[in-house]
Amino acid sequence: MANEHVVITVLGANRPGILAGITRAIADSNVNVEDVSQRILKDLFALMMIVDLDGANCSFEDFQSGLLKIGEALKVKIIVQHEDVFKFMHRL
Repeated sequence: MANEHVVITVLGANRPGILAGITRAIADSNVNVEDVSQRILKDLFALMMIVDLDGANCSFEDFQSGLLKIGEALKVKIIVQHEDVFKFMHRL
């Protein structure tokens, strides 16, 4: 599928290793990060990424499942959605 864009949202208490754990899993899946925004608000870690699964070495479901497991290990909430689903849910 051409340009299978996915939105990744991460929220949790800030601590070392969150970004590294998430980006390592993305790289291991051969997924390309197209855009990223990260903020630290007091002790809250907030991250949003748009990634392209075109060259992924796994299915969307496996990618999503892997990131959710990483989130559990890092004690952060990770949401992985197709871009069109995200846009539909957040339309004005």
